[in-house]
Amino acid sequence: MVEVSMCQSCGLPFNEEHAHFIATDPDGSKSIYCTNCYKNGKFIDPNMSMNEMIELIVPILGKAIGEEEARKEMTNLLPTLKRWR
Repeated sequence: MVEVSMCQSCGLPFNEEHAHFIATDPDGSKSIYCTNCYKNGKFIDPNMSMNEMIELIVPILGKAIGEEEARKEMTNLLPTLKRWR
């Protein structure tokens, strides 16, 4: 598997601080998704839209960088991630 630097669903960075959030695939290998998005080989909310994901993340990320900046960042980032392509 190719190492990815962030969850390919929500954009959570897979840095040292967040490494424990990397989900595992059914074969036990590291997933490209985080435990907030993916469990037991499936998306936790498979019907979630990209816009719903943005609305879920903005209040959390907004605490650090402001909601307007968070919305702009997620609107630009999410379409580049594997789940949303």
